Amino acid sequence: MNSIKKIIRYIFLYGLRRTLVKVLYLMDKPFLFVFLRFIYNFGVKNEERIGLIGLGNHGFTLIAFFVSVIGKKKISFVVDPSDRSRVLAEKVLKCKHFRKVDDAINSGVFYGDLVYIASDHFSHTSQAILAAKNFGKVYVEKPLFVSYEQQSQFKEIFDLNSNVFTGFNRPYAPYFQNLKNELGNVFSVSMVINGHYLPPDHWYRDSAQGSRVLGNLTHWLDLSLRILSLKEIPKSVEVKVLKGNLDDITVSLLVGDCKIDLLFSANCEPVDGVEEFIFWNSNISMGKIINFRSMDFVRKDRTRVVFKKKSKNVGHGDAVIAPLNGSQPNIQIAYLSSCLALKVEEMYVNNISSSLVSFDIWG
Repeated sequence: MNSIKKIIRYIFLYGLRRTLVKVLYLMDKPFLFVFLRFIYNFGVKNEERIGLIGLGNHGFTLIAFFVSVIGKKKISFVVDPSDRSRVLAEKVLKCKHFRKVDDAINSGVFYGDLVYIASDHFSHTSQAILAAKNFGKVYVEKPLFVSYEQQSQFKEIFDLNSNVFTGFNRPYAPYFQNLKNELGNVFSVSMVINGHYLPPDHWYRDSAQGSRVLGNLTHWLDLSLRILSLKEIPKSVEVKVLKGNLDDITVSLLVGDCKIDLLFSANCEPVDGVEEFIFWNSNISMGKIINFRSMDFVRKDRTRVVFKKKSKNVGHGDAVIAPLNGSQPNIQIAYLSSCLALKVEEMYVNNISSSLVSFDIWG
């Protein structure tokens, strides 16, 4: 037992806990649950009532990890239809498990301080509205909605005056904070994204769940709208879409003298997860962010600045922890960027090459 504790302590000290969690999750061996149980319950406090809807790979190795291991908060209950989620909830997280939200409601446990929603895409809207009526804070993974009907329904969130956070994590990435200071009044930004290869039968391709635009590209559409809204939210955005092979898509966004180009490709599987590269050229600086590991830019006065990190940080942890550390909700821009993503998805599916997307503050 002492040797096991030393190994775990070593992993804790050198920041490899999540890597270990991912490996043990993929191995799916019951005898390894003792390690996961130790990692997820070490030092957790049951001070708040926290629920989690959706305990798949993302829900377990990312959301539950940051809530329990980093935030030191105990998860009170899990809702997920799979048998594996029941085992993980009961054996690892040591909490109650329900297959449906209705089951949790009927058991009188669907209430509390905070709930995380990481279920299938189509269910996000209805679950978010229901959760906003029963929890002090709600965290909704992207996409917020997958149809115009759900977009209209989602606006009920604002009437409920709820504290709603979202899974759009790139704005929490450290280098994004630096980038905001290096863009002037005139700029051109290019983002190149190599996404995961998905087979033809992947559930993302179900028409009810939305295309790769809503499943993946929405992250960078949200990041783009935040860049275009640094001074103020634009009243409209000119959008151009060009389809390529399989999931390849190019999207151009234009607001006045500011232009953003997104190139998303997924013809094969990247070596180390999603790869992303950001290049910019503005009236005060020009530079690049390479896979959120390094940032290199030159200012107009020829001053060069270089940042480097040993590991990639796209802001997942800070986004998940945001509802726990007193951060302000970010739902307004997230809602508008989701409206933009829904329009881009419509253009992508129906081969529409150009459109003008108008915003009022509620979409």
